[in-house]
Amino acid sequence: MAGNDETLSQIFQKAEALFLDLQKSSLPSNSDEFQSKVNTSINGFERSATMVRQLSLFSDNEFMEDISTKDLRFFLTEYYLGELFLKRTGQDQRLADLSTSKEHFDHFLLQCETHDILTPQDKKYHEQLTTNAPKDAATRRGEKIARFKREKEMRQQIEEFHKILGTTSGSGHEGEMSSEVEDQYRDFVLLHLQYAIFQTMEQLVGIQQEIPMLKEMAERKNAGPSDARVGSRNNDDARDGRVDSSTIWNAAGPLMDPQGRPLRPFMITNKRNEMMKGVFRPGHNLPTMTIEEYLDQEMERGNFLSGGTEEPKKKEADDNDEAAVDAETLKAREWDNFKDDNPKGWGNKGGRHG
Repeated sequence: MAGNDETLSQIFQKAEALFLDLQKSSLPSNSDEFQSKVNTSINGFERSATMVRQLSLFSDNEFMEDISTKDLRFFLTEYYLGELFLKRTGQDQRLADLSTSKEHFDHFLLQCETHDILTPQDKKYHEQLTTNAPKDAATRRGEKIARFKREKEMRQQIEEFHKILGTTSGSGHEGEMSSEVEDQYRDFVLLHLQYAIFQTMEQLVGIQQEIPMLKEMAERKNAGPSDARVGSRNNDDARDGRVDSSTIWNAAGPLMDPQGRPLRPFMITNKRNEMMKGVFRPGHNLPTMTIEEYLDQEMERGNFLSGGTEEPKKKEADDNDEAAVDAETLKAREWDNFKDDNPKGWGNKGGRHG
């Protein structure tokens, strides 16, 4: 069959199979074979995206329930393209690949939001990503743990669906489907979409962190090596508060420049008398408080327990309670018998008798 005669489903399935093969590949990511597979898969998904637009599979006024079960998986096209552009290597084109990947991820999330596939939880997280809302460390850690658990659960569910549907990988299902199997397959594809949404959010976080660094590197490269070294040295000196070595021996010059940076070393002190008194002090540290002061301080901190010196009062039996009186009498007799059988000092080696 000629390449132009292939259906959308066939093109998508081939590109998806190649993508999944790359996910499990042991080849180095910068090898020619790996990059060739990446580009081949990109071409397949780009053809799929073009055919989806030409066939008008998805209308903006359609919701998830209105879309055919077999067409749902084509939403993954933009997600796969975003992932594949991240796999491309090459320092010169890295910034362009990141920007292209971000465009595909954003388009994928927009499609999911338009067709009511995004969950309220994902919408909230996406808004936080776009607004860069500040969070404390505890909140970020809690969200990270929760999302890790969610990712693990979705992976397990996907594996269970593969066993139920008799598939090995991917989002496709060949052959006719009964109504029961179709319902299961629809849930399976929706789970794939939820997992893709989850991965998209995580990848966008990394892209937002990497793009500014690459832009700064490009600016330094365009500025030239000499300017970059001078600017970097000045920035480091200003940040660390270090003095330029060329001005250290200029003792007659000013102490600071107009920007407030020191031009030569100096020492500021108003503790001259204290320093003089410390000349004849012993080499060891002297105590800073008396024992009484230390004990009072520990008492205030609650490190000493107070009370508890009185022995608990022995409960006396009521004379009118015959059972209690008999119990006390029996206990006393048993104790007397024990003392008769075990004289004092019997257990000591030096006090043994017989």
